[in-house]
Amino acid sequence: MSAQSSFLSQTLQAITTTKMREQDKRRRLYEAHKSGILETARASPNEKARLSVFLNGFKQLSTSNKGIWYVDADRESLVKNVTRYLEQSYRDPSVSTNILGRFESNFREKLEQESQRFEFADLYYRLLSEWTDTHSEPIASLRKDGDDLSGSFEHVQRYNLQDLKDKFSNVVFTPLETDEVEIDTYLHSLFEDDHASSLLEETRTRVKNFGNSFKARTTPFNNVVLKQCIQALLTNDLLNDDAKMTLSEFSTHNVVLDEIADVLNLRFSDLDNWSWEADEGMYYEPRRQANGKFRIMMDQDILQALFLHYIAVGWCTELKDAFRRFPTDSRFWQGVPSMTAEEKSRCHYFTNRIPSSTSGLVRERMDSFRETFLLSSLPNSLRDTSDPYGEDKDPEDEKSTGLGIRQLLLRQIATDVIIRRSLKGDVAVVQSDLQWYATGLPHSTLFAVLRFWGVSEDWISFFRKFAEAPLRLNPTPGEDVRIRKRGIPITDAFEKLFGECVLFSMDVAVNRLSDMTLIRFHDDLWLSGDPAQCANAWEIIKGFVKVLGLDINASKTGSIYLTNDLKDHGIAAELPDGPVCMGMLQLSDSGDWTIDQKQVSAHIRQLEKQLGQTTSIISWIQTWNACIGKFFQNTFGKPANCFGQAHVDAILETHATMQRALFPSHDGSVTDYLREQIQHRFGVAEIPDSFFFLPEEFGGLGLQNPFIPFFLLKDQLLWDPLERMLDFHKAEEKSFKEAAEAYAALSDADRERHFRRAFDGSPKHRAILTEDFFTFEEYTAYREKYSPALLTAYTDLMRKPSIQNIHLTNEIKPWFDELQYSHHVGWNALSDENKWIMHLYAGELKGRFGALSIVDRNLLPSGVMKMLKGKKVTWNQILWE
Repeated sequence: MSAQSSFLSQTLQAITTTKMREQDKRRRLYEAHKSGILETARASPNEKARLSVFLNGFKQLSTSNKGIWYVDADRESLVKNVTRYLEQSYRDPSVSTNILGRFESNFREKLEQESQRFEFADLYYRLLSEWTDTHSEPIASLRKDGDDLSGSFEHVQRYNLQDLKDKFSNVVFTPLETDEVEIDTYLHSLFEDDHASSLLEETRTRVKNFGNSFKARTTPFNNVVLKQCIQALLTNDLLNDDAKMTLSEFSTHNVVLDEIADVLNLRFSDLDNWSWEADEGMYYEPRRQANGKFRIMMDQDILQALFLHYIAVGWCTELKDAFRRFPTDSRFWQGVPSMTAEEKSRCHYFTNRIPSSTSGLVRERMDSFRETFLLSSLPNSLRDTSDPYGEDKDPEDEKSTGLGIRQLLLRQIATDVIIRRSLKGDVAVVQSDLQWYATGLPHSTLFAVLRFWGVSEDWISFFRKFAEAPLRLNPTPGEDVRIRKRGIPITDAFEKLFGECVLFSMDVAVNRLSDMTLIRFHDDLWLSGDPAQCANAWEIIKGFVKVLGLDINASKTGSIYLTNDLKDHGIAAELPDGPVCMGMLQLSDSGDWTIDQKQVSAHIRQLEKQLGQTTSIISWIQTWNACIGKFFQNTFGKPANCFGQAHVDAILETHATMQRALFPSHDGSVTDYLREQIQHRFGVAEIPDSFFFLPEEFGGLGLQNPFIPFFLLKDQLLWDPLERMLDFHKAEEKSFKEAAEAYAALSDADRERHFRRAFDGSPKHRAILTEDFFTFEEYTAYREKYSPALLTAYTDLMRKPSIQNIHLTNEIKPWFDELQYSHHVGWNALSDENKWIMHLYAGELKGRFGALSIVDRNLLPSGVMKMLKGKKVTWNQILWE
């Protein structure tokens, strides 16, 4: 553990210990007072005397949540009311001993509830102390049968990391010279017609002018700019933890920022002479990402990182805006053909409706492509990270993170498969990825592409110095320093800039040469549609990769060809081998997306190992929440109508299977397992389920229940997505029949009016007046581009389910009112999952603790808990990209 981590742990432990002492002092005072009350009550001669003892004692009782006015007022009202009832009983025989006995039982219950609150508050603090104790022992393996994972985990890790370093060295220090003339010729071939050539020249002029104006900026750095750069660098993985901590401190000191701005402005004014200034070499080390994968990361100087981030993002935003013009130009970007003017007029004449492409599926797909997937890795501003590897955020706006965009992509592919197969009878999906793309990108390819798009030679000179960085894999400064000859640093803005410049060229090539739109998320490549077109587009991708000196990642490449008839074996042979999958969902030959149980089993065994290596109950729960509560939820695919209700049922059954595998000797119960562990480590038994699942702010452990998110959605989805397309076809046939009947009922005068509106009375088209209503084939020929009904079906299939929240019942509503006063959190402020949990365990909590919370808010170490919840957990998988 680093010195900073150790200091942090000591600080947290001190905070926890201080509050624990205060809580323990209250507990001892309370228990002494309680014992006195019970002892005096036992010596009392009758019910009235005992009740009087409880009333007098209760007035003076120092409880754990004393001082909260709502609780104090309620307690005071109770005492006053019972005092008056007791007084009544001395003169009124109708106030029976049974009634007084119930009051006494109520006071005894409240005394016991308060003891329970103190006992579990004490346990809570002991758990926190264990979590911050650097000498805690690891939790034992989950299994009781002695079945260990094969081999030594640590040995495998060291071996594979060395293998990773060796492979990295072989790639980045060995140049791969590509033919820049061949690359330029290939890219020019995509712009041969006059309109495309004109667009290219406009783009080149724009890029050149931007480069000149950008370089001419005099004092680009100031406090505002630096704070934006810092915000972005703190949220990606470019810098190590120590550098991030320093950056975070910088952001709060304007005087320091002023000094940094002065230095960086001087550096920018002499851009032509910029260098890494790292004669001792910049250290590259394997760093584990949140998803468990290792990536070789550069240990970059903070000032250089700020300086380079500003320059890279400036270029990113400019090129993103310039490139986005191409797919919006219908004369350049190839797509589904539109109706001719005559075809539109015929449709208008027969149906009295003017076809509109703005209400069609093709337009919706293109809008989604341009707004969500196109160049999505490029940041929009200095503070925007646009992290394509982002895994830890799950916001409502899916377009704001890599995780969200991948979920959107998965839904779109699934929906496209259903619609295409329903309309055409066949569909193909191709998936691929580039092998070590950023790490192995040939510099000659990069500079050829930059020149093609109009980047001037002075900027290419700067970019070359950036790419050819002095590196060392040896932690000792100055030892084994070599100049990088291939690839670029990952997770910084330059990776996005250079990577997207090259791969946008692939987007253009696929579209111009195959009439398809490649759906690409960074270097993840997806094609979906007509099998012959997909096979053609795949050949274009392979040709592009070959010319530019890139490599296809065979392990992440595959395809599927679904048809209602016999497959065309020629087309099938041209498609790549391998499965089509995203996360742990795999597209089967039946057209269904199924959970890959083999992958699940492998991950569960890894999770078992990782849980066993945790050194505290809280770190165990953190790992559980990160893996079971987040990772698996995302990797199984977010539920949507395109997957149907069966997908949710499969997820629920898979979670049940996973827990049976993890806790075989506890009947698959995580709470029984943790209950046993706590009893073993702390000697506390009879722990209620609510203590595990209750949110931390109420004194629980915040254990995530992986079933609840899906039960909130259960039965809110289409049972069979294919039924939605059957409904569309029925509605389409009905619409055609009604339109044909309406046309047949027209008088000659009505047809003449239709003709004048549709064809403007043109004599050469008058023959249509004697034609029968057009055929169903003609009526549906352009449905993907013009049918509002098909767009509605697409929207329905893409739709995520609505949350069906638990309803707050009148019986327990007052308990949540009390929670609002005691913890400033009411029913409406709870998350959907916490509403389920709090309502499910409300009776247990109220019965055991007398409230919906366990620990008094003032005694909770809120700062410690906030840090606990913000602490990242990573998979300990031996994986890398």
